[in-house]
Amino acid sequence: MALCYRLTITLINIIFPPFAVILLTGFGMDTLINCLLFLAAVLPSHIHGFYISCTYFARRRRVRKGRYPGGPKSFIVSDDVLNGGAPPDEVRRLARRAERGGARSRSRAGRRRGSGRGGVWEKGDVAGGGGGYY
Repeated sequence: MALCYRLTITLINIIFPPFAVILLTGFGMDTLINCLLFLAAVLPSHIHGFYISCTYFARRRRVRKGRYPGGPKSFIVSDDVLNGGAPPDEVRRLARRAERGGARSRSRAGRRRGSGRGGVWEKGDVAGGGGGYY
């Protein structure tokens, strides 16, 4: 269902970007900006529409995973897009949890993945593009 919604928004954005922005944000400042961009030149309207839809779906995914969606973004005014479609009280709860450290996000580089060798490199392991002992 979510994939169909995302594909529908993408197809509408290709054909007529202001309508895609209306579906995501409602009638507001983002829609007005996109309509003005569409009247000025079609390409900036498409870029703005895809920017709004990508931000919305990325933040929606974060909220569904129980993480804070993030703060304000440039050129986006709608709270619905900034919150990923979540109600404001849910976003406040996630923000408080993130401040307390309950939703710590570890960077991918900080995670240890491997076969459980305790960080010991063996001959043939690849690090930095080459093989051998490191």
